[in-house]
Amino acid sequence: MNRLLSALVLATLCVAAAAQSSNHQYITVVAEPDHADWTYHTGETPRLTAYAIKENVRMKGVEISYSYGPDKLDAVGSGTVTTGDDGLARFTIPAAKQPGFTSVRVKVYHEGRYYTSMTNIAFDPLKIQPTTTMPADFEQFWSDAIQKAALVPMNPSLRHNAEQSNDRVDVYYLKMQSYRKGNYVYGVLTVPKTSGRKPAILRLPGAAVRTFNGPHELAYEGFVVLEIGVHGIPVDQDPEIYRQLEAGALSGYTTIGIDNRDTYYYMRSILGCVRAVDFLCTLPDVDTTRIATYGGSQGGMLSIMTAALNPKVSALFAYFPAFCDLTGYYYGRGAGWPHLFRDPNEPNLEARMNVSKYYDTVNFARLLRVPGFYAWGYNDPACCPTSTYSAYNVITAPKTLQVGRDTGHWLYPWQVDNALRWIKTQFHME
Repeated sequence: MNRLLSALVLATLCVAAAAQSSNHQYITVVAEPDHADWTYHTGETPRLTAYAIKENVRMKGVEISYSYGPDKLDAVGSGTVTTGDDGLARFTIPAAKQPGFTSVRVKVYHEGRYYTSMTNIAFDPLKIQPTTTMPADFEQFWSDAIQKAALVPMNPSLRHNAEQSNDRVDVYYLKMQSYRKGNYVYGVLTVPKTSGRKPAILRLPGAAVRTFNGPHELAYEGFVVLEIGVHGIPVDQDPEIYRQLEAGALSGYTTIGIDNRDTYYYMRSILGCVRAVDFLCTLPDVDTTRIATYGGSQGGMLSIMTAALNPKVSALFAYFPAFCDLTGYYYGRGAGWPHLFRDPNEPNLEARMNVSKYYDTVNFARLLRVPGFYAWGYNDPACCPTSTYSAYNVITAPKTLQVGRDTGHWLYPWQVDNALRWIKTQFHME
């Protein structure tokens, strides 16, 4: 694996990782579980060692506050311990009665500042089951929507971008009709200048309203790469336009139209992703037997959904997918981004939850028939592990999961390296 490529892809996929490293705390406070994998069976009592490190030395005689509670929910217990001459302090938390995650937060106050961290402890995570259910007409609903959208002419247009192209790849800006007349998908296509048909990757975006450009780094590894937006707007405009849209018309887009399954915002987005795979299959450079979907967070959700709905997809990589088990909060446990239904007094709550079942990543995961590579961490505050395991555990297709336990909403380079190596192996490229 080309290490430069891995670094570039990591930068693309995991902007949050850079933010994390730039905010390194002067004092690092740690809650270390007595199981190295942070994983217990239900009924087991976790024993933790707490310590605070300042300038690479454990601090003696410092008071550490701790609290614990279910993943993404309020703490249910707390306490304090004081480190001894070895700089260590120990405490226990109650065993969980059901599979899930318990968040342990530790805090130190020093010279006018608080320093904190979180350790999410797992209890039989591979036994976590979703709270959402699949509607009886789920498959029919999406089959009908796809068939209706297929009646709309694709009418694709490609605009070559000479500035972004080079002696190894060509870059094009795509506009194609999708979903209904006058509705478009926009994206950036990067095509290697090598001969013959090549595997293709549909790169799907995380949550934001932003621009895209080429070339995509994966094209240098031999893939045709199509990176699309999901908002039906051009992807090559001035950044100020996207800032205004995100603050205005597209503010809170995850709830637009949520009162009706036929008007929900993501209907267009999902069908656009399905149509993007169909477009890739029209390209003479693409080997239609080797197409993968690829993305994280919102992009991970769309990667799973697209692979479930379009039989032309033969593999997928989804990291910390969003929209998993959206009804979790209603049933008293953590749910995935965008954290809907936390307020039991929300207007039209029951109808909205019923709509969510047609868009929950869990229900698409139930339909997967192609191999997938998945990656996340225990400490993800956005797409919490309770939610992502809810989706992973219902998948019956071949699946590989690599967990970086202390990661948040980002990945380590080795997770990215292994994912790309896995995709290349699936497509017989190495």
